[in-house]
Amino acid sequence: MRWKYVTVLIVGLFALWGCAQPPTVTPAPTPTPTAMQEMEQIVKVGAEGVILHYQAESLWGEDEFSIILQNRDGFSSNLVEKFTDDVSKHGERGEYVANAYVEFNEEGKSTVLRCDIEGAVSKSEGKYSATFFWLLRPLGLDFIDNDFEGSERGLFWEGLVNDIPTSVSVELPAIDSSVYEAWQHPVGHCHAHVWWEITP
Repeated sequence: MRWKYVTVLIVGLFALWGCAQPPTVTPAPTPTPTAMQEMEQIVKVGAEGVILHYQAESLWGEDEFSIILQNRDGFSSNLVEKFTDDVSKHGERGEYVANAYVEFNEEGKSTVLRCDIEGAVSKSEGKYSATFFWLLRPLGLDFIDNDFEGSERGLFWEGLVNDIPTSVSVELPAIDSSVYEAWQHPVGHCHAHVWWEITP
């Protein structure tokens, strides 16, 4: 009879010992661009032939930037992946991201995503047409509805996007002092497209 109690006691101790495992250490999550909020964002796109050069600078508070610096590689990877997904989701011509990388400006507490957007500009003889749905939709913007300011060098807007002060510049070829205005030719734009003509 005693052995029965001893056996139950030993089995019970082994069961308790199995439950008392040391706690697992969970690594800190990789900071993602959407998990933290920038203080300001500055977006610039420049056309060179049929390639668009994209740059988005995000200015961060000291605490947020400190967290970002603790995992630069993870932050860079997440930022590039999110932007690539946005271009793929919102593009209309099979646009894609090429040569993407992220720079860290420790003095200015900013991150800068740089890349090329390929497939967004089409060319027929000297006429160019570019789509910017990939840029505008994720920001909730529209060239006409949001009153982008046209100039001889392109389009510009500043305001709030998700309560973040934001500026967007689209730099385009200067053609005979023509201003990039809605529905005009030989240079002009509509809600999410821009066109220009370069004569030889």
